[in-house]
Amino acid sequence: MRTILRFFFVRFLLVLAELIFACTVLIRGAFAEMVHGRVHFPEGQDGSNVAVTLRSRKGLSVVSTRTDTKGWYRFENMTPGEYLLEANDVSSTFGASVLILLRPDENITRNIELKVRGMPTEIQVTASGIPQILSEVSKAADVLDGNEIRRRAEHTILEAIRNIPGVRVKQSGGPGSLASIETRGLRHYDTSLLIDGLRLRDAAGTQGSATSFYENLVVLDTERIEFVRGSGSSMYGSHAMGGVINLTSRTGGGPTHGEVSFEGGGLGSSRSLARVGGGLGSLDQFMYSAGISRINVTKGVDGFDPYRNTSGHGSIGYKFSPSVSLSGRIWVADASVALNESPMFDQSILENHPLSGPVPAIGLAADQLENFSHERPFEARDATFIQGFNDPDSYRLSSFLAGALVFQHELNPFSSYRVSYHGVDTKRSFRDGPGGRSLFDPEFGNDSLFNGHVDTVTARTNNQFKDHMFSVGYEYEREQYFNLNVDENPDPILQFESSAFSEQSSHAVFVQDQIRLIDGQLQVGLSGRFQQFSLDRPVFSGNSNPYVDVDSVSVPAASTADGAISYWFRSSNTKLRAHVGNSYRSPSSFERFGASFFGGWASFWGDPSLKPDRSIATDAGIDQWLLGSRLRLSGTYFYTSLQEVIVFDFGIIDPLNDPFMRFGGYRNTGGGMARGAELSASLALSESFRLATSYTYTDSVSHSSTVSGVDFFQRLGVSDHMFSLTTTQRFGKYFDVTFDLFVASDYPLVFFGANRRLMFDGPFKADLVAAYRFPIGESRELRLFSKVENLFNKKYFENGFESPGIWAIGGLSFSF
Repeated sequence: MRTILRFFFVRFLLVLAELIFACTVLIRGAFAEMVHGRVHFPEGQDGSNVAVTLRSRKGLSVVSTRTDTKGWYRFENMTPGEYLLEANDVSSTFGASVLILLRPDENITRNIELKVRGMPTEIQVTASGIPQILSEVSKAADVLDGNEIRRRAEHTILEAIRNIPGVRVKQSGGPGSLASIETRGLRHYDTSLLIDGLRLRDAAGTQGSATSFYENLVVLDTERIEFVRGSGSSMYGSHAMGGVINLTSRTGGGPTHGEVSFEGGGLGSSRSLARVGGGLGSLDQFMYSAGISRINVTKGVDGFDPYRNTSGHGSIGYKFSPSVSLSGRIWVADASVALNESPMFDQSILENHPLSGPVPAIGLAADQLENFSHERPFEARDATFIQGFNDPDSYRLSSFLAGALVFQHELNPFSSYRVSYHGVDTKRSFRDGPGGRSLFDPEFGNDSLFNGHVDTVTARTNNQFKDHMFSVGYEYEREQYFNLNVDENPDPILQFESSAFSEQSSHAVFVQDQIRLIDGQLQVGLSGRFQQFSLDRPVFSGNSNPYVDVDSVSVPAASTADGAISYWFRSSNTKLRAHVGNSYRSPSSFERFGASFFGGWASFWGDPSLKPDRSIATDAGIDQWLLGSRLRLSGTYFYTSLQEVIVFDFGIIDPLNDPFMRFGGYRNTGGGMARGAELSASLALSESFRLATSYTYTDSVSHSSTVSGVDFFQRLGVSDHMFSLTTTQRFGKYFDVTFDLFVASDYPLVFFGANRRLMFDGPFKADLVAAYRFPIGESRELRLFSKVENLFNKKYFENGFESPGIWAIGGLSFSF
């Protein structure tokens, strides 16, 4: 099988090379259209060093530059067609966007007047796969640009998206600890993560999602983050049941620009960053952007949680002609973190539990936790659980590499196609020894490796027919899973080593029709996808293989359909929108063939005949712009039904009747539902004051009880209420202060060792950032900044692990 795949991949590369050569010869110099103009502020000042981006409506071409000292910008050798032109100043306080139509052999002069607006950017791509102004978007979507993330001094993608409505970010401890993203009350693996529109996921993860690497995704060379909530599988495939996150890389272009930054402070943390971008050639024929960062945390929450992360992120692009381009992107990260023991109970702790009803979650006092972790006598006092604590010989090593190669060809003003390859390689190693205080600590040191690899080849064509932008595409995906377990028993005869390897592939076709009617006021989006899976026989070493007859197993396919509609009332600046669609999550390799190895024995949990998770979701909302677009109000009602899900279960599976002789493992069952409302507001009262706030109500329940032995159906870990607030005040021209707040209501959890529902207080986390800029000439500046995390020193737990109290960092950056 692999030989055949290698043959087809080599053929793909050869055909791609032939296409590039042919297009270069035939099309070079065929277009000479130009877009240029001057950018200025409302008072007429020249808009120097303003970022200007031109995006093709066909969803392919994206070019960027910066204005000169007089505010002039220039794009040459552009292909005819519709474009969205956007300009943003370095603070994202001022901006503007406009739709232009570029005809053959035409030069366009388009001057841009910047204005204060409520949103940092007005263009969104992920919702429909093509650039749209926010007034055209038919789905619930939010956009964060790099300037806003920089202003909040956020290090990670997780922290950057924390305040988006409907989104719950959790991190089980300090920097580098396990993290998750939950959208609209669904599970942490129901959100799909994309880099430049291409999926990033861990094939060796339990559910095959990107959750294993969320904590290692740092803000480095990311231009913007787009978050679309609601079903998205018709466009983006598996896992897009609750929403889609798209991380857009900087493309470079324009004069050479970049940044060097260093910061350090609390938790023994330090961070250094360097990035550079620009273009080469008279017309930016070659564009590049790249960055590297290093994070080093020596102490962490309890003083024994070191974390290190080295990351690199960059992209390059080359234009063979105005209509033919080839681009590449790479994102790598290598990290290590010390792990803590999981939350647990002691008999003296259990005696504090009330006889019935929920148990208030009260962690063990810090001094007594220290005694307990060192197996010394301790006092339970009023504690109802023992929070995660230091394990001296447990840590995780992890790394990922995501690389893409994209070939794009605009055939004419109305048709284009794109062929892409995306490879994702993930590695995780869990090291543990006998040093901790847990029932599951091994007698000897051991190591468990989980390696995954995903290859994805996608071909897509976009064709415009009057008011229709019709797209059709094909996707081939292959994933590999490898697990190796070894111990260090001093007796060589008793040493045990086991491994598992599996491979699955899929073929998918997808279609989309984006319809613009009534001069763009009415937007209709229709899409669908069909995906068929095939499995190879897994290989196990050191154990028997119950899946030898996998070739005879019928593997269910997945199919989706999606529809979205919006109408824009120009007279009142009001948009009504609605969205309905079904989504799916394909079973992971572990769910199909997974096994656990302990003491030389293997327990098999997988079922290759599993059906995909399936859901139907709908939402409806209204967006209102006021005060000349300085104020944006938004409200959305959402409902998601999990029709069928994959669960891990004991007691239901009968080994005598199970084809794989399992006594427990993965099976299909009914899911549940989540519904609620999202409210948000964004206000730019003036060029010096900006505010964004949101509130989310969520009701999430399961079809079966989430606590054994009682009738309790609320989904564990979900807060009913969430509130966020971000505000920035600029004092004078160069000093600004940003305040950031996130609050969530209490939520239930259940831990191993006590079948009781613990009620945890939700997080109350406020951050404060102060920064002062020292301009150095027209395009250079020195920026001094400081950030205080958890400003009010509120103590809270996430998944039973204590979060950091108040801590602060200070730093400086030089940009050019």
